[in-house]
Amino acid sequence: MGLLDDLKKEADTLKDQESVRTQSLKANAASVDRALRKTFQYLNELFRQLNVVKPACAQVYVLLTVGKISGFTQIDYRIDYRTSQRDNMEHYENLTVTFKRTKPEQLTVKRDAEHIERFRDLLWQNNLRFTSEPTRNERRVVVSETFLISCDIICGVDVVGDYETGAIRFKLKNVEDFGPSLYTLEPDAVTDQALEELAKLLIGKDSDFRAFNRRPQIVAPTTTGQFARSNAKNAQYVANPVPTPEAEKKTGLFGSFKSVFKKPD
Repeated sequence: MGLLDDLKKEADTLKDQESVRTQSLKANAASVDRALRKTFQYLNELFRQLNVVKPACAQVYVLLTVGKISGFTQIDYRIDYRTSQRDNMEHYENLTVTFKRTKPEQLTVKRDAEHIERFRDLLWQNNLRFTSEPTRNERRVVVSETFLISCDIICGVDVVGDYETGAIRFKLKNVEDFGPSLYTLEPDAVTDQALEELAKLLIGKDSDFRAFNRRPQIVAPTTTGQFARSNAKNAQYVANPVPTPEAEKKTGLFGSFKSVFKKPD
């Protein structure tokens, strides 16, 4: 076999590999787009109902060095999507979800001078709105600061289609607690059951959504150490009792929400 034959064989091998890769990318594109569209349709319908019902949330948040916060109502669910052109066809790229968990009460927290900046950074990190009032000594030096913190927790989810690897990534912020968490699902794993578990997660119910995760859950600590809670101090604020959510009917989340609107016999 001569040089020309060797080169031809190598070229044919490379062409075959490229053909396989192209087919794989097309298959990924179809499955990823299908999973994102399915997720959007489900969540869009879910949020229409949640924005009317405004259910109580059983989720308990732990604010480092402060304690537990609970008793939220959930409002302002919104979802948007972005698309792009792939092979002259429109494909979903990502979905953006935002909502708010809120309560009318405010937290009052006092911090000594050496802890003021770190605590302020913690509040900013978790998107918590606040005002503060410093206390000064006779020399006008700040010795402490009192923070008045709004109990409006801004939550979000970015659902991103990874067209190269054929995966759907759910990037959550302030949903399971303060801070981020990440789930990676195969497109075929985005089933009705998986979306039902995701819905439970978004409204603060017990959820098995992590069972659909193809990789171990990643929970990234913040620079302020939000997730290092083992040494948290006793709470200076006692949260209101958590409202008891109504029992979920066997017909699923949509069935339980739609029953709210059913006229009495």
